[in-house]
Amino acid sequence: MLGGALFSSEPRTLLQTLKAETRPHHERAERVVRLMDPHLTLAGYRRHLEALYGLHATLEAALAARLEGLFPSLRLDERWKLPLLAEDLRAFGHEEATLARLPRPTRPPCLSGVPEALGCLYVLEGSTLGGQLVLRHLQRHFEGVTAGGFVFFRAYGESVGPMWKAFGEALVRACPDPALAPRVVRGAQDTFEAFEVWLREVHEVPGDAPSRL
Repeated sequence: MLGGALFSSEPRTLLQTLKAETRPHHERAERVVRLMDPHLTLAGYRRHLEALYGLHATLEAALAARLEGLFPSLRLDERWKLPLLAEDLRAFGHEEATLARLPRPTRPPCLSGVPEALGCLYVLEGSTLGGQLVLRHLQRHFEGVTAGGFVFFRAYGESVGPMWKAFGEALVRACPDPALAPRVVRGAQDTFEAFEVWLREVHEVPGDAPSRL
């Protein structure tokens, strides 16, 4: 059970707790990511970007509805990833009309309140850290090939670390009540589960597929 003492003072403690409580969900989600596959094609990379676009379009709209204007320290306007995905997909010839027609997840997470939305945002922000590993692989894998600028995985560039630190600090200020912490965790778990389900639908990956990350 999540205890209030875990959420009392240090921002790092809240993040560690979220990491521990979502570890299995994170690992299952990673198993459906094919970007580290040595046989990844440009078409496969494009399909993954399209899937991420549909997911982020859904999640960022829900997050804006729940969080916009409530916590300035979260710096939401700087954290939206949909414009980055759009830039990557435009390198593949996608226009605004094409982007608007991309499919959306059939089972998005239920962000029933602010704590759940904060948990969802934790997952999206955490992906910027793992994205640095993916970025280095994609740069090597597609060296000499026109594949766009990998803008989504670059995220904040050299500011990835500082932006993550600032997010952790803002998260604690946004949810200081220990009684709400389990709802933050649930929102993060539901987001990982939605990511896993959506990519399985897109890629039709069998349940026992080996991890690519």
